[in-house]
Amino acid sequence: MEANRNSAIFKDSVFNFKNKQSLQNLEDERTIERRDKEIQINRLNIQTREKQKWYFIGGICLLLVIAGLIFFQSRVRKRNNIRLQKLNSELDHANKVKARFFSILNHDLRGPVANLIHFLHLQKDSPEMLTEEIKIRMENKTISSAENLLESMEDMLLWSKDQMENFNPEPKNIAIDTLFDDIKKRFTSTENVEISFESPHNMILFTDKNYVKTILRNLTGHAIKALQETQNGAIILKGWQQDGNNYISVSDNGPSGTREQFRALYDDKEVVGIKTGLGLHLIRDLAKAINCKIDVQTTPRHGTVFILLFQ
Repeated sequence: MEANRNSAIFKDSVFNFKNKQSLQNLEDERTIERRDKEIQINRLNIQTREKQKWYFIGGICLLLVIAGLIFFQSRVRKRNNIRLQKLNSELDHANKVKARFFSILNHDLRGPVANLIHFLHLQKDSPEMLTEEIKIRMENKTISSAENLLESMEDMLLWSKDQMENFNPEPKNIAIDTLFDDIKKRFTSTENVEISFESPHNMILFTDKNYVKTILRNLTGHAIKALQETQNGAIILKGWQQDGNNYISVSDNGPSGTREQFRALYDDKEVVGIKTGLGLHLIRDLAKAINCKIDVQTTPRHGTVFILLFQ
């Protein structure tokens, strides 16, 4: 009996062991399956994240491409706008040059032409009114007017060329006496005004001769105009050196005015001219082209002094 009981106990223990082993195996299999599923899920998550990463990178690249295209288009548009602004500015400058050019034709050309026409009409219609003395005087005045007309045309052409792109003055050493000789010749027929000259011996300027001649002619013409109603009118052209700089002044003893009336000489936005010569704003443009500074000193009833500084 005891052996049977031990045998039964052994069988039960073996059975229980087998059951436990089976349960353990099942649990291990479940654990393995769970791990496999977790690994599979992790792989899927990794794949999903990888795809999301590439989608994100692709989206960033697309945005960068779009931003690049927008930037490029903006640069092209900006460049085109700059070109258009430059063209508009050049067109506006050309229109202003043309307007200034025609604005002075009336003053600079009309007078000499009118004198010539008047003399020709007198010769044709009323020759008996012309005595030999009057005829000679009018002939001389007509010749002088014609020469002044030619010089005025040269002055205007000089200024017009200065306004053109890539046109530069040609500075050279010039004696101030040659400039004063030009003024003497230009205004030799001027009546009721005494023109005198003061300059140190052999004073030399390094500048463009034609520009300076044009400036001095027109400043002298302005002074003559200011002295029309002045008795004993006098104009002095003076040259001197100081602190390593060269100066030329044109002074008159006329009624003068205020500094504001000569604002066009030093204010680029001011375009008011004078009633003779090229006008103050055109004189300013020519002076700026040769790096010459112009100052004006004016005292009511005591005359006006224009000072040119050549650095």
